[in-house]
Amino acid sequence: MEGVTSLVRGHRHLISNVTDVVVRVPSARSHFHLFRAITTTADGHRHVYFGRTGLSINGSGPFGGGPNHFHNFDKLTEITEGHRHRVKGTTTTNRVIRDSRP
Repeated sequence: MEGVTSLVRGHRHLISNVTDVVVRVPSARSHFHLFRAITTTADGHRHVYFGRTGLSINGSGPFGGGPNHFHNFDKLTEITEGHRHRVKGTTTTNRVIRDSRP
């Protein structure tokens, strides 16, 4: 997941993280991922953000995890210094990480 937060109080933060746990949703023949990360520093502070992605899009196979699938995400950061930012976008397509298991 990579991107830029919404503009709040005259600044934005960069985000960059890798999703973590895969949660299978057999009834939807799909899955989603959990994530937790911290934004870059801007205006002297950072924000924690976490949540889950949406279900897989353009996936194949029994759990929607085929090549080139992606996920939408739309979350708010935790409040820091009295404000929060929106973190929104799509994950990049599948990247093979050696020795990883869903």
